[in-house]
Amino acid sequence: MSVSKKKNSNLTTAVLYILVGILFCVFRATVLDWMLTIAGILFLVVGIVDLVKKEVAGGVISIVIGLIIMLGGWLFLEIVLLIFGILIAVKGVLSLLKALKTKNVWDIVFSALAIFAGVMLVISKWATLDWLFIVIGILLIADGVMELMGQRTSKK
Repeated sequence: MSVSKKKNSNLTTAVLYILVGILFCVFRATVLDWMLTIAGILFLVVGIVDLVKKEVAGGVISIVIGLIIMLGGWLFLEIVLLIFGILIAVKGVLSLLKALKTKNVWDIVFSALAIFAGVMLVISKWATLDWLFIVIGILLIADGVMELMGQRTSKK
C-alpha cells in the first residue's frame, strides 16, 4: 500500500472512530437498538437474496433469524445482561474471597469493582449500559484523536 493511501486510510479510520465515539456518548444504550435493527435487516436482506437465488433453506433460516433479532432482540438482550451481571458478581465474590486471603489490595479493589459492576447490571442494566457506552465512546474519540495527531506529526 502506498504511503498516501495508508495516510488516507488512517485519516478515515480516525474520523470514523471519533464519529462513532460521539454517537456512543450521545445515544448511549440506544445504539444497541440500532445494532439489533441493522443486524435484523441484514439477515432479512440476505434471506431474500437467498430466496431469489432459489436457496430456500438458507433464505428461510436467514429471514427467521432476522425477524427474531428485530422482534425479540431486546428480550434476549435483557436475559443475557441479567445472566452476565450475575456471573460477573459471582466471579467478583470468588475473587474477593481469594484476594482477602492473600491481602493483595489491588485484587481486593478489582474484585469489589467486579461485584459492583455485576450488581449494577442486574439492578440497573440500562443505566450501566449507558455508562459503558459513554466510556467506550470516550475511548473511541481518544483513539481517533490520537490517530489524527499521528497523522499530523507524520506529515511534518
